[in-house]
Parts: sequence; structure tokens; C-alpha cells
Amino acid sequence: MNILTPASIGNAILKNRILFPSMCNFYCDAEGFVTPQLKAFVRVRAEGGAGAIIMPGSPHGKPGPARPALSHPKYVDGWRALRDICHEQNCRLFVQIHPAKAQAGRDPSLLLPDCMPTQMIREIVSSYAACAKAARDIGLDGVEIHGAHAHEVAQFMSPYYNHRTDGYGGSVRNRARLGIEVVRAIKEAAGEDFPVIFRISSEERIPGGRELAETIEISQLLEQAGADALHVSTGMPLSEAFISAPMDVPDGFNLDQIARIHDAVRIPVIAVNRINTPELAESVVSRRMADFVAVGRGMLADPQFVLKAQTGEPIRQCLGCNQGCRKSLTKKEIYCVQNPFTGREASLRLTFDEALGRRRALVVGAGLAGLEAALDLALRGVAVEVWEKSSRAGGLLELARIPPHKDVMERMVSYRTEQLRRLGVPIRFDREATPENIGAFAPDLVVVATGSRPSVPPIPGLECPFVYTSDHALRLLREGSFGHTGRCAILGGGLVGLEIADALCARGIQPEIFELTDDVGAGLNKNRLYFIQNRLEAGHCIAHCGARVERVDFPHVTYSAAGETHTGGPFDAVITALGRRSEHALADRLRDTHPEIEVVCLGDASRIGTAMDAVLEAARFAAQWTPGSPAR
Repeated sequence: MNILTPASIGNAILKNRILFPSMCNFYCDAEGFVTPQLKAFVRVRAEGGAGAIIMPGSPHGKPGPARPALSHPKYVDGWRALRDICHEQNCRLFVQIHPAKAQAGRDPSLLLPDCMPTQMIREIVSSYAACAKAARDIGLDGVEIHGAHAHEVAQFMSPYYNHRTDGYGGSVRNRARLGIEVVRAIKEAAGEDFPVIFRISSEERIPGGRELAETIEISQLLEQAGADALHVSTGMPLSEAFISAPMDVPDGFNLDQIARIHDAVRIPVIAVNRINTPELAESVVSRRMADFVAVGRGMLADPQFVLKAQTGEPIRQCLGCNQGCRKSLTKKEIYCVQNPFTGREASLRLTFDEALGRRRALVVGAGLAGLEAALDLALRGVAVEVWEKSSRAGGLLELARIPPHKDVMERMVSYRTEQLRRLGVPIRFDREATPENIGAFAPDLVVVATGSRPSVPPIPGLECPFVYTSDHALRLLREGSFGHTGRCAILGGGLVGLEIADALCARGIQPEIFELTDDVGAGLNKNRLYFIQNRLEAGHCIAHCGARVERVDFPHVTYSAAGETHTGGPFDAVITALGRRSEHALADRLRDTHPEIEVVCLGDASRIGTAMDAVLEAARFAAQWTPGSPAR
């Protein structure tokens, strides 16, 4: 594969063409120091085969947990530790010069280029150069200038943000001047041979923002200034939904623009944005759309992405759900729905124990929690078997896949079932567990992962024939037997209610949402919410917020809002999406009838939560389980 061949960025030779890009992870301490958590995170990805890791580093401004600082000699030891971790694996380590806080934590009135004094511009250039010099002195392999996503250098290049009338504004060349000066200053301070990558957005994707033609012109100017590679992303904060694009956007959606930039320059180009499979990465390089690929969320989901690309082993693929990795928007550590060990490499480990091979575990339920528990227990050496009362694995994910663009959720099931197959763990379908047949099986441990059922609140009229629970409605939609084509009322505007509305719009059915709180979409990442809301608007969906449903007089719904009573309808159908209740009756019966068997509930059977909650809870239990440990 071309992606597995060596290639150079400046004088830095990478063993392959797959990089782990910079992302703010919030694994540092409050002062910006490298922590054991960050070291473990980097180590796993270096061991997983990445050709290079680009780590963000603050050159100035008030440091914090988002990224390690490189603004004072006191931070050097942490960077040296990261360097050593990478170099032990023949993995290059670059630092992305990324100021702490917006515009380096300076006065908010100075955020925009228009307000920045020339002296402050010179200070920025000097700070970038000093950071690069420190990086070289530490022994890092190069730097990346963050010229994308509306950070200070990016704002100067943008006609949306930059309205200066001096030498830093107006023409494309003038707007690129700050970036050019930073590149030249780094080369002067750190040496002409010290590699410099420049990250840039292909387009800003906002009205009045920079478009591709100007980006191509700027890219050529940066090449002339001495940049050794371009790392082409997309978007700005006002088009945040495209910076870390969710499952609603096709894989590799930015590749055509990246290829145009690649054709216009002679230095290497790094492609990024939803490149989550070795096959797509290989296509990018073999078709000469770019020279390298950056796989960020793909390596959060599976840090062994590169090694598995070599061996053909199953890869735990990114979903594009953004539930864990974009928590940085709220200043929290990043995690991954697919991989519960991401960000927990130092604290959550699966240790094989030969003695556990004498223990038998029965997992009841082949939903997410059950599959993860079965896989992790098997990896620890336990003899595991899975019983599933239906004819297929996945549990509620089978329904979660029905709304538009949610088919990628199947990746969570297929990865785990394939790994279980490879480990020789049987999944017995169409087998309902009872205290009697479990007793006959005689396991040491029973994991009850029987999920949940829709909660049906005491609202009069919900017993009408054309009132459906969310599960029932999704099953009918999956089977193509939802026989309603007119307006449908959805009671509840959380994640499930909004996704059902999305599914109805996709089938030409107009939904009308009744939500008790002041807004819809609670529980949805804002990037996904952006695309769903656009589709709902196109489907003429109506949302009543602050609406308490009082009763259903089919085909009408009576609700109160702002102290007044209203009647909505007529509707073809009413769908309830008003929460869920745990299904743990089997665990209760087992504890009564077979006290000698250890019983634990996981996932929704334990407490109602998200897919990420279910996977993490199962992994934690499996990693810590020892025979005789307290049951849950």
C-alpha cells in the first residue's frame, strides 16, 4: 500500500504517510504540564504505527489543560518525554503552535485583526519563532502553524475577519503577510532545515469567507516563504459543523478541494477530514490527491489503525458521532464512543489472567453493553458465551440505525461480533434466558445486558390504536410498514424524538414535535444537530417547545404552553419519545433463584444512558472483574 511507504516533510523522513493530527485533548493539568494521561495516550498511538503525531502546544498566553504549553523552560521535560515515547517507535513528533485561549488570552477587544496594533503583530511573530526554536532545541521533528479555524493567523488571511487597510489587509498577499512572516521567522530562528507545516482551511464555508481560489494563491505564497508542507482542513468556527464533520457528511468530503491545492504546489500536502479507513486513505495517496493523510478521530477509535492496515485485522472504525471527541467544545477531556480506552490508557487496561480461563461467564443480551462485556472478558481469559433472544446482534442499535445517516452505527456491532468470532466466543441467537436454563448452564458470572423499554407516562389517550412508542415506530419504519403519510405528532424532542422526526421527513412525512423544555435536541452533539435541524426545516417540521402534553384525543393532541391550552392536529399518528425504563427483571429473578451465581446488570439494564455510557460501563466492569467481587 502506498500509505505504508516512507515519505518526507522537509528533512523529516516519516516511515509511512499516516499522521495523527493535532487536537485539543484536555489531558494536561491546569498549568499546561504534560501528565501521565497524555503520555499514555501518545504512547498507544505511536505504538499503533503512526508515521507522525502532531501535538498542539501553546507558545504564549495563559496555559491550561487543553494542550501542553511550550512558552517557558519549565515545560521542556514534558515535551522531552513525549519526544522519547514517539522516537522509541520511529514515530515523528511535531508541535502545532496553537495559542492558549482565543488570540493568546489577550484583551477581547483585540481579538479581530482590525484592532491589533502592529507591535502586537510583531510580538506574535516573535512568539511563534521562539516556540519553534524551543521545539528544535528539545529535539522535536518540526512544527505546524495553525492557520485554520479562525485562530489568529487564520483570521488575518480571512476576508470575513480582516478589514485592515495597512500592509496586513486588503489584497490576498497582504492578508497572507502574517502567515508568511511567521514561516520566515521560524526558519530564521530554528534553521532553514527545520520542517514547517502550515495548516490551512481550503474554504471557510461562510458567506464572505475565503474561498478556494484565494486559498490556492495563499498556499503558493506560503510555499515561496519556505513552508515544507500544507495540512488542508476546512471551515471556521461559524461553520464548525464542517471542521469536525459528523456522520451526516460523507467520508472524505473535502478531498476535491484538497486535490486542487495539491495540484497548485510542489510541497507535500496532508489531507484531513473524515478519512477513517485504510482504503480511503490509500485512494487519496494513490490518486495523488495528497501526499499524506491525517487520521484523527479514526485513531481515537482505533490507535492501531496503521498496524491493522498492514495486517488486515478488523479496525474499530470512527462513527462520526462526535459524542466524545468534541466534548472539548465544553472544555472537557476527549473520549470515544467506539473505544472506551481512549483517554483512559493509563487507568483502564485489560489484563489477561490465566486463572480466569477456569471461569465461565454468560452474557445475556447482544446489545452494545453485552457485546463489549463479552469481548473484554474474553480478552482477559474468561470463557464467555452470549445469549440473544432475537435473531441478530445490536439491541437498540438496530433501531438507532434507521434515521438518516445513522447506518454507520452498525460499525459498533460488526467490529465486536467479528472480534468475538475470532476469539471463539459463541453468540446463541433466538435463545431466551430463563433462571432454569441459566442454572443448567452453571456459569460463575451472568452479565444481564437486557437493555430497556420505552417509558409510557400516564397521559390519557396513549392507548389509542395509532399511538406508537418510539421503538415500535422505528421498527415499522425499518420494515417499510409504517402506513401513515400525513402529519405525525412526536411527544418528546430529545435525541430520540428528533431522530424519529428526521426519519419521517426523509420519507416525506411531516412531523410535529411537542417538547416540555425550552429547546429540542438535548443529548445531540451540536455538529449533528446543525445538519438534523437543516433537514427538519426542509421537511417543514414544527416544534412546540415549553409544551406539556395533557392528553391525546386522537387524532388531536391537547397541550399547555405559556399558561394556555392548545389543540394540535389532526394527526395520522402519534409517537411517544418520552424516555426509557430499565429491563432487569431477569437479574432480580436470578438473584432469588440462584444466589450461588454472581449477577451484574450493565448498560440500560443498570441505568438509562447513552451508547458511550453503556460501552464504558461494560469495559470498566470487565477490566476490574475478579470472581467473588461485589455484584452490582
